Amino acid sequence: MTVHIQDSPAAAYRRAGETHDVEALKATLADGVVFHSPLSYRAGFEGLTRVGALFEAVFDVLSDLRYQSDIGDGRTRMLTATARVGRQPLNEVAQLELDQDGLVREITMWIRPLPGLTALMAALGPRIARDKGKPGLSLLVGAASAPLAAMSRFGDRTLVPLLA
Repeated sequence: MTVHIQDSPAAAYRRAGETHDVEALKATLADGVVFHSPLSYRAGFEGLTRVGALFEAVFDVLSDLRYQSDIGDGRTRMLTATARVGRQPLNEVAQLELDQDGLVREITMWIRPLPGLTALMAALGPRIARDKGKPGLSLLVGAASAPLAAMSRFGDRTLVPLLA
């Protein structure tokens, strides 16, 4: 069964993302929602409260989020989007697994290119640690992720064109 974009249960998820409306986004999620991070296989978030807090942080650092594609059926949706972290553009693919009520029970996210992914990591990591009440960890995560973001921007801007 093919579901048209305007009829899709993912339509409310997309609208909430584009308007940065955390409460509207949380209304699309099942209580036991699981979020699989694009940053690390080990970094995941479970439950409405934790995933909602994650999206609150994401919406604080992400701008110009616009969805282009919504493909799938009544159980699985694949959404593509573009956004920015500061001046760094990125592309996102989100796989949404829906439950029998049409609520999102699982989100798996992919982000490219590497400079966009590392910019997101540098912006989000310290914020998430700070929100968890770990200011020391926030400083450590910031100190570890900022050089990765800078190196990937440099490589993308300076080295990659030399290979083309």
